[in-house]
Parts: sequence; C-alpha cells; structure tokens
Amino acid sequence: MGLNEISWIEFLKKVSLRGRDVIFGIGDDCSLVKIKKDRILLKSDLFIEDIHFTLKNTDFKTIGMRAVLRVLSDFSACGGIAKFIGLSLGKPGYLKDKDIKEIINGIIYCANKYKFSFIGGDTSKSLKLFLDIWGVGFCEKFIPRSGAKENDYIFVTERLGKRSFYEVFEPRIKESQYLIKNFKINSMIDISDGFILDLWRILTESKKGAILYSDNLPIEKESDLYRGEDYELIFTVSKDEKNIEKLKKRFYFVGIIKDKKFGYKIKINNKIKKINPKGYFNF
Repeated sequence: MGLNEISWIEFLKKVSLRGRDVIFGIGDDCSLVKIKKDRILLKSDLFIEDIHFTLKNTDFKTIGMRAVLRVLSDFSACGGIAKFIGLSLGKPGYLKDKDIKEIINGIIYCANKYKFSFIGGDTSKSLKLFLDIWGVGFCEKFIPRSGAKENDYIFVTERLGKRSFYEVFEPRIKESQYLIKNFKINSMIDISDGFILDLWRILTESKKGAILYSDNLPIEKESDLYRGEDYELIFTVSKDEKNIEKLKKRFYFVGIIKDKKFGYKIKINNKIKKINPKGYFNF
C-alpha cells in the first residue's frame, strides 16, 4: 500500500534533519524557525488545476487570490501574519499571457489588502496550471496543533458549510490576532480539509481525545462537518480561562478535549458515538 497524506507526513518527520534553529517543523500549518534572535514563520502551499480548481468554474484573478488566501489562512492558524509572498508557477501551453497577468493581479490585490510584499518566484512549462505559493511571516506567539490540553474547551470561529468551494474567502486574520492577544490559546488549526478531519489533526498532534456536542455544532447538515475549504479556525482554550464566557458569546463552543484513551466521540441525543475522522485528503 502506497503512502497517503498522513503516512507521508509521518515519514518526513522521521527522516528530516531538524537543526537547533527549528522551533516547530513538519506537522503544523507553518514552520517556525529562529535566525539569530528573530522568530520567522515559513509556509508553502500548492494550488493545482483539476485538484483544487477547474478553469470551467473560476476566473484567473480568483485563482491567484484563492492560492494566496490559503497561505494567509495557514499563517492565521499559527497566530501569525504574512510579510512576504512568492509564487512559483507552472505554465501549460494553453495559458495566455493575459491569463498570467490576471493571476498576478489577484495576488497584487491581496498584497494591497493584507499588507504583504510580493517578492517574485519562478516559472516553468507544465502540463497543467499549478501555483506554489510560499510565504515568510512572523508571530508574537506561535500556536501549534500539538498544544491541546485535557479539559480544554473546543471552539470554531464561524458557521460551517456556508461558502462555495470556488469563491474568494476571508482568512481569519483578525480573529486569530484577537485570540492570541486576549486569551491563552493552547492549539489552533484552520479548516481546509473538513472540521472533523482537521480537529482530528489537533488531537493526533496533541495525543488527546475529544467529545463533541451535536447540538452545539454550527452546521445545517451533517456533511458540513466533512467538507473542505471552510477556512474557519478551530481552537482550544483552558476551561479555567477567566474570560471563557466572552469567548462563548463570540464564537461557537462545540466540545471538550479528553484523554487520549477516551477517543474521538460525539454526543447525539444523549448517546455517545465514535467519530470516524474522514474528510478531504490531498492523496
């Protein structure tokens, strides 16, 4: 059986050479490294035709914007802000010069809106259109996936399943900065591959279990829990946080972190059921 996305990441963790300047490496939304006294966030993200988008249902400016916004969302998931963005682009023969310019226009639009510098990249011929967006940023406090603690409350920033897969979205930068500046957030992740799967990633990295309360979940239908590209934030915070009620008024409280032996479960009509961590896998 070949490597899937999860086993590939575990393989990379085992074989990667991690120097003393790597604070958080493979397994989080961004890497955090130290260069002298500076703590720097690094991120790269692929956006590939017929995998993440099709040319039939989107325009080229939107492609450029969505590719960048995915990276900005990952920075937010770690408590960070992007400062520099670059693009490596694979150009198929059917792509016209005006199409490339529209992709760049989308990136420049985001640069102006979110205050980062677009600093170049690389281009090559390819069979299909692909974009590799890479980013450099900073954070006052890095929030890992691995920091969830037993009895933490689990929150999500907004309702799930309300956004079209192919439209431009708003990365939760303001929400992320509000959280890290006003609360002690223990773990966080953005929802790119489905709420259930991405929360499972927090549990896996933190070596914890969880109970979800179905009545609290901000969804219209069950499938909203498994669809990708919501780009809301899942975060956990101690139940003893002095302003926990303030969080409950602004965000959705959906469950509690448990011991790993408890497993991953959901309470529906006073019955507790095991959760299968399914969602969108890249391969």
